[in-house]
Order: sequence, then structure tokens, then C-alpha cells
Amino acid sequence: MIAVIHEAFPEIQERGCVTEINEKHLYVIEDQTTKKAKFVSKTAENHLHVENSCSFPYYFIQNDACVMQFEDAKQCDYVIFNKLDFYFCEIKVAKNNKTKNNHKINAYKQLESTYKFYNDKISFSNIISHAIIVFPSKRRIIQTSKSTKRKEFKVKYKIDLREGNYIIFE
Repeated sequence: MIAVIHEAFPEIQERGCVTEINEKHLYVIEDQTTKKAKFVSKTAENHLHVENSCSFPYYFIQNDACVMQFEDAKQCDYVIFNKLDFYFCEIKVAKNNKTKNNHKINAYKQLESTYKFYNDKISFSNIISHAIIVFPSKRRIIQTSKSTKRKEFKVKYKIDLREGNYIIFE
């Protein structure tokens, strides 16, 4: 899949948008100033935990403002994938339930827009696609998203949509 990504987006290597990850565990926090991903230690504050149980690497792409460089367009923050699974990730830091609901609405649009952008350039026919809205939490959260949106993403795009802060490649 990485070869397909490089062919579709040849500029990502020179822009530094893609990182090959070989570690079993990766902890990510979104820098609130730069809006870029920072890889942190297990004990540091983090927004997303990625676990790799496979014997092969996975790839982390800084999508927002690197692959998709549109100022006013909606795009998700990161794309994380291996040769079997492809995740579109949107980080949302919410102060309360009202802002959390507003963040969800925006996240759905960002994930949908990003999927369409990538789908115009690459085929997802041989890979399982996922979309995840990440709300930071001190504990691991694996949860499905709103039933209607989950169904819409599954039917329209063949994408599993959920909320959480944990991704595992198995």
C-alpha cells in the first residue's frame, strides 16, 4: 500500500508527511499550536495509542496541512495504515459535551472529505478502511460512533466509523 500512496502523492516524501513505524506501541499527541502530530512516550500525555501486533511496519501520514494543503477545506489530521488496514483519524479536544457534539459534526465532514480525496487517487478495494474520531482520554476507549453516521459511512463508503483513542493492527 505504501507504494500506491507514493505513486498517488509523490510529494509526501519530500514534504516529510510520512513516517514508517516499526515500534510495537506508538503514542501521539496533536500539538495545539502547530496542529501537527508529536510522538511521545507511554508516560506522557497522549491523544492516540497505536499498537502493532503484526510482523511488518505501518505508516503514519500527517494529512492535515501536508498531504491535503487546503486552507478552507475539511480534512482529517492523520492517515495511519499497513498493508491490511487503513485508518482516517481526526483528533478532537473537547472541553464539555456541547463542544464534543459540535466537534463530532465537524469530524464527520473532515473524515468524509478526506476519504473522497484519497479515493479519487487510490483504490481501497483490497484493504479494510476505518475512520476514527479521537477524543483524548486517560484510559483506552474503543467505542462505536453514532449509529446513523456509522451506518452511513459503512453503506456509502464501506468504512467502519468509530470513536476512540486506540488503534490495533493485528
